[in-house]
Formats: sequence, C-alpha cells, structure tokens
Amino acid sequence: MYRIGIDVGGTNIAMGVVDSELHIIKKNSIKTKEASEPEAMIAAIAQGVKDLMAKARITESEIESIGVGVPGTAELDTGRILYANNLGFEEVPFLPKLRTALGEPLGSRTFFDNDANAAAIGEYVAGKYNVPVFVMVTLGTGIGGGIIIGGKVLRGLNYAAAEFGHMSINIDGCDCNCGRKGCFEDYASATALTEMAKEAGMPEYTDGESFFAAVKDGDETANKVLDEFVYYLSEGLTNLINILQPDVLVLSGGITRAADLFLDKVRERVYRDVYSRSSAKNTEIRIASGIPDAGDVGIIGAALISE
Repeated sequence: MYRIGIDVGGTNIAMGVVDSELHIIKKNSIKTKEASEPEAMIAAIAQGVKDLMAKARITESEIESIGVGVPGTAELDTGRILYANNLGFEEVPFLPKLRTALGEPLGSRTFFDNDANAAAIGEYVAGKYNVPVFVMVTLGTGIGGGIIIGGKVLRGLNYAAAEFGHMSINIDGCDCNCGRKGCFEDYASATALTEMAKEAGMPEYTDGESFFAAVKDGDETANKVLDEFVYYLSEGLTNLINILQPDVLVLSGGITRAADLFLDKVRERVYRDVYSRSSAKNTEIRIASGIPDAGDVGIIGAALISE
C-alpha cells in the first residue's frame, strides 16, 4: 500500500507517492501562483493526484491515504482553512471540497493539517527522535513551525499553535501581511533573504541557490546580507528556545541545503544569548536529517497525516 503526501507551499505545491519505508517513489509539483484561488487550487491538486497515480502506475485500491499539509490554521474538525495569510485564504472549506473533487474512494481517505505540523511529524518519525520536547522551524516562503511534546503535536486553541513566523522580532519593523509589524518570517525566511539581497543591490539573486553561490565565491555584499540574515534568524530561535526549552530544535526547508554557510554562526549567537546559556546542557540545534532531501520533508510528513 502507498500514501500520497501533498505539501502546499507559498511557491510550489509538491506531491509524492510514499511507500511503507517512507521513500518517495514518484513526485510532481505545481506552481502555487498558477492555482492561487481556492477552487483552482483544489482542482489542480485533484488533477495532480490523478496524474501522479498514473505516473507511478498505481490504482485507487493501492492508496491507503492522502495527506495535505496547508499553510495557516487548519481546523481539523471542520476541514476549513481558517486563515492563511500567505495564500490569502480565510474560512475556506478546503478539505470537504477537495474530498468532493477527488471522489470516492479517495475522498474519504483524504486528511489535512498545517504544513509545518506535517513537516515536523515527518522529521520526527523518519528521524526516530525520542525526546520529550521537539521543535521544527520551517524556512520557506514564510516561516512555520511544529511542536511535538511527548510524541504528540501541540495544536493549541483554534489549531493555531506554533505560528512562529508571526512572532514579532522588530516591533517597529516592516508591515507583515498578517497585519502586524516586524514578524520573524519577514526577516528570516527564504523569501526575506532574497529580498535583503535585492535591497543590497543584488537583484540578480532571485533564489537561495544563486545567492549562496555568491557567498561561496566570497562576494562581500552577499556575505554582509548573510550576516544580517543570521542575526535575525538567531534572534527568533533564541526567543523560541527561551519559551519552550526543547531538547532538539530542527531547521528544515530548501535553504538548509546551504546550512554549512550559516549554521555555526547561528549556533554561536543563540548559545551566547539564550537565557539558559550557563546551564550544563542546552537545546541541540540541527538541520533536518531524518529525510535525505530537505525538500521532501513536507511531502513525507503530509503522507503520514491519517486523521
């Protein structure tokens, strides 16, 4: 039997067929901007599932479940996306409409959760973590998060826990599309990094890959931008550690493929500033490693959603 995992991001909607060993055997993706309205997105996902099954040469009877990780607040008991600022969705009956679009029997086997919760589940299960408090911070178009305590996801009131990206780290800072100022994701997401590069006079670096290539080449401006990014990322992570004191804090997202260029600097800043800096042990800060490709964490996590 197989599962299908669907990771709805601000840039791409990635989906894959996952086997019992948590290996992705086939995957595809859709540009989010090409299906940005709720109805269009639901139709694109339903068609993407059918295309993916054909590509993998599997039938409906071989699909155990379909899981979808969505940005924002996923209300599990109603199937609504209550609010997703990066998609512009509010009170969208996402899961019921997707189940209808998929038809039976796939519809009744389809579930959803917040995308960062799904990523946290994927890493926690695949990485075989056995710690009391586990935190994942996802760095992508925005910043998301997942908190697992005693093996269970902390969802909180309204299923809205762990929206780390909307913790303000600069109260007089830039306007966020959530309505606040100075939010973490506006300073330390992958999107924020490329925006910093543009503001520094590097408009040609439109993605993390090209930016980090410039860092490796010793570009002075790129390295200054990276130092600014490290500062803001460290500030946010220090806040999270001060609040939650997790055993492990894991960073995930495509940007972490270049972690060798910034992770040590982040650790140095956090361990210098964190409230528990004098303690005999502190939170382990690491890159997601339970799933080999950082870009697959969301797919596999989504595939593990089963209720």
